[in-house]
Amino acid sequence: MFDPGSFRDPASRVFHRGDQIFRSLSREGQDDWQALRQSELFRRWSEAGELIGTRPSPAEAGILTHDKVPFWSYPYEWSFSMLRSAATMHLRLLEDALTEGLTLKDATPYNVQFIGSKPVFVDIGSFTKYEPGEPWIGYRQFCRQFLYPLMVRAHADVSFQPLLRGSLDGISAETARSLLRGRRATKPGVAADVMLQSRAEKTMSDSSRNVRNEMSTAGFSAELILTNVRRLKKVVEKTTWDPGQSTWSEYAGCEHVATQRGPKEMFVKRVAGNQHRRLVWDLGANDAYFSRSIADLADTVVAIDGDEATVDRVFQSLTADGPDNVLPLLMDLADPSPGLGWRGTERRKLEDRGLPDLVLLLAVVHHLVIGANLPLAAVIDWIASLNAEVVFEWVPIGDPMSQRLTANKRRTEVHSDYDEVSFRRYLDGRFEIREELPLEGRRLFHLIPVS
Repeated sequence: MFDPGSFRDPASRVFHRGDQIFRSLSREGQDDWQALRQSELFRRWSEAGELIGTRPSPAEAGILTHDKVPFWSYPYEWSFSMLRSAATMHLRLLEDALTEGLTLKDATPYNVQFIGSKPVFVDIGSFTKYEPGEPWIGYRQFCRQFLYPLMVRAHADVSFQPLLRGSLDGISAETARSLLRGRRATKPGVAADVMLQSRAEKTMSDSSRNVRNEMSTAGFSAELILTNVRRLKKVVEKTTWDPGQSTWSEYAGCEHVATQRGPKEMFVKRVAGNQHRRLVWDLGANDAYFSRSIADLADTVVAIDGDEATVDRVFQSLTADGPDNVLPLLMDLADPSPGLGWRGTERRKLEDRGLPDLVLLLAVVHHLVIGANLPLAAVIDWIASLNAEVVFEWVPIGDPMSQRLTANKRRTEVHSDYDEVSFRRYLDGRFEIREELPLEGRRLFHLIPVS
């Protein structure tokens, strides 16, 4: 079955057979693959784990076999540092490719996946032999999907994730220009890569023009592209964002967190350790403390939180110290990533990328019910649809953290069934309560899905 997100390149398409991942290549695609396979780039980047593991199929000509990405993610779910890391890696890869007579057909972050906190280039079909005189046709795409998102976050403090989620093509030069006027226009790269590109986009808006041919006849060379790539590397390096403090970035310092973490960790590790876990979702992970604590009990842990400052710090600490199987993602659980792109399947919604066998819901559901006004029954229905074991922390309405969420609400504005009696009733028929642990006014549950 062809992957619903792999159809834009006629020379290279990904398909699945069971749990195995394959890529079919056209005749031109096979020529490009042979050129890549014989390059030092392929050896170096494969050995470093920065290029997805790839082998020719011994049984079928024109078919490649790929290692499987443990959990797929998208740029609108990444923090600033994650996108910046992917941008830097893409430029390094293009630089190496050009020095070996190769180039990349495109320049999109959707060709990068994170395995844990490590960016890995996954689109082998993007490599092609460089033709003398050809321009870097991916420059505009690099700007729209890598550079402009980084710039608007760094210089205008505008979140790029909603913009990327709203348009898979990225941020236009005109939109970036409108956000980076005035003093911001003096920041590295803004004048050359935003202001000039905005004017150029207007000039070249006539789709009947053969822009690629015009650029080629202008005297492009690999050396000119390399110069631009190295310049962009410096621009990306100078584009930094200090998230500062947010509402939740200092949450781990709260008194109740410090006093409850010990017994909570023992409970979580005991449940996780019942069997080896293939995939764990830690929802509302905050600083990913519990994700890290059970990482050695799982193949992959996806640590999801809705606060970018927190996710960014988690990514940086994982990059520095590990563990290497925890993937931090930025997502509002009350508004999770939907299916996007062509027919809503090109970029898959969260549940369609692989269901977990264990879910951690530690001090998060009251945020969904009280903070986001989701019905408790609907939240339990969603959790049950995952068909996974669950570690659930019940936080009652009288808890100080719940009270913070109700500070500006009348009691009638909070769903009336947010109580433990209703919670237990909604579990009935969906989950077996395997274990409970009272915890200073709260309660931990180990839930087993009922077949």
